[in-house]
Amino acid sequence: MLSIVFAFALLPWAVAGVTAAPDRSLGAARSAATQLTDTPVVTARASFVVDITAGVALWSDDADARLPPASTTKIITALTVRRVLAPDEWVIVEPGDLVDRMIYSNAGLQVGDRLQVRDLLAALLVASAGDAALALARVGGQRIAVGEEDARAAFVAAMNEEARRIGLRSSVFVTPDGRDVPGQVATARDLAIAAQHLLSDPLLAELVAAPSIEIEIEGPQARKVTLANTNQLLAASDVIGVKTGTSPAAGQCLVAAVRRGHNIVVLVILGSQDRYADASVLLSWLDQHYRWLTLDGSTFPELAVLRRFRIVPALTPTIVIPADRAPEVKLDVTYRPAAWGTVGTVRLRIGIVDLLAVPLVRVDQLGNMPSSERA
Repeated sequence: MLSIVFAFALLPWAVAGVTAAPDRSLGAARSAATQLTDTPVVTARASFVVDITAGVALWSDDADARLPPASTTKIITALTVRRVLAPDEWVIVEPGDLVDRMIYSNAGLQVGDRLQVRDLLAALLVASAGDAALALARVGGQRIAVGEEDARAAFVAAMNEEARRIGLRSSVFVTPDGRDVPGQVATARDLAIAAQHLLSDPLLAELVAAPSIEIEIEGPQARKVTLANTNQLLAASDVIGVKTGTSPAAGQCLVAAVRRGHNIVVLVILGSQDRYADASVLLSWLDQHYRWLTLDGSTFPELAVLRRFRIVPALTPTIVIPADRAPEVKLDVTYRPAAWGTVGTVRLRIGIVDLLAVPLVRVDQLGNMPSSERA
């Protein structure tokens, strides 16, 4: 779906150091007259919120601080696996893949277990399983650097290459499972970029959105295991992922994705004392200060009336604007009679400024528009 942000100046949110205000940036574009003076109070050492569909930052507090990432590292682990291993490949668990179950999240894997990469990815992203991370890194590293003694080191090198490839500028990964080690750091902004790429992968997006998932393990102890997602926000209908992380050095971390209209908003919280309380504060602040308006009949009643005459917008984009400008948004319809195809234009405007313009088309009785008009 097309998404528009009402912008006088659109900031490149993925670029480190770019902010819209000193210290705590309100990166969503707004008129110079609009001043949002209150700020969300959270316990996190760093936080960042971005509408990845519109491509605009909405909140930033120390988004470029390099902090321990804990298991949010596994987002990059999963993206790297997707570049080197096929989902239906098989992996046999070895002794070196196991983790201390009293310390690290795990899927209860045992030596000799045989799993498909798809199920190991599910364990990695849903249960935050360290044993799945080590198994995937070992096999992935063997694929990357045939014959090398330290396959996991080769995989970690590939993780950092993948991070650079997708635009992470400040993060460094040392392990595939995110455990606390010197030199392993990530920024909130970088993790938002990583989440955007993960959500663009249908398999990974499906996994991180699952409240629970069943994996199948073959081998001497063949069994099926149901894994619960560590992301408690998935209880809400508008949440679609992404990844939690917790460690002594990192504190509580969370990368979350929520829907607003047709848009996806990503929140990153690092070094929190209560990540879910912080997420609730940030989401409440967003919904107080921004509006997501979708070009459909539920938002604009005039379009519901046109729908009864089988006239609809060719696209149903969402715009995000500061809440205090939302009452100024007006729907403007230009109609030119035609039996079929394009019959006019619908615009959203503030004053004389067009926020967007979309063709109006006449559809058939089944709601189908002419093929030449489809996006």
